[in-house]
Amino acid sequence: TAEGGRIGVVLLHGKYGAPDRHISGLAASLREAGHLVATPEMPWSKRRAYNAGFLEALAEVDRAVLELRAKGATAVVVGGHSLGGNAALAYAARYPGVAGVLCLAAAHTPDIGRQLEVSAASVIKARELVAAGKGDTRASFTDLNMGKPHEMIISAADYLSYYDPEGPAVMPRSAALLKAPVPILWVAGSRDPLSRPGPGYAFERAPAHPLSRYVVVEADHLDTPEASTALALEWLKVLAR
Repeated sequence: TAEGGRIGVVLLHGKYGAPDRHISGLAASLREAGHLVATPEMPWSKRRAYNAGFLEALAEVDRAVLELRAKGATAVVVGGHSLGGNAALAYAARYPGVAGVLCLAAAHTPDIGRQLEVSAASVIKARELVAAGKGDTRASFTDLNMGKPHEMIISAADYLSYYDPEGPAVMPRSAALLKAPVPILWVAGSRDPLSRPGPGYAFERAPAHPLSRYVVVEADHLDTPEASTALALEWLKVLAR
């Protein structure tokens, strides 16, 4: 808990997004409530176009966490929307010490469903390049965003970091990697097809914590962060007690 101090929140945008899109309203509300908030631009933003691998992205999250601590945050929650929510969970699994995880329409599921099918040929191609010692080779691989395939130019090793069905961006693996129970607020939109896997997919694989909650709100994929504002503010108050 923050023990009367200030809770910092690192809030990560989704795939092809940016800090000023989809999460900006929630970030503003968190700041108005007195929280220290960081919204770093991640490698999967539209502008950066995957210029770093998934584990490098988690190291960027860690820098944002350390900056909030330096500014006086006595506890830090890491959260995000879509792929940002996936990364928040992965960060908590690999960097102990977060006060909580906020998963808002958490998505990017390289291990199941259409994403697994669409990326299968690219995963084989990337694995072959890595096995041949050519992991740094940049090539065209298939990405999937909100049901639509896109070609991305990325190194084979970095592509695997996001798309390997047994890799670090697989949410059930991240949940199972959590060594100690961490409070998780997982918010799913009722009209979000990307939230269809439900709580059994990853949320319930994390060690149980009395403050963890899985909540469905009336929203689609892009509206979920905004629709989560009141829930997130209330949950952070409970964490601070």
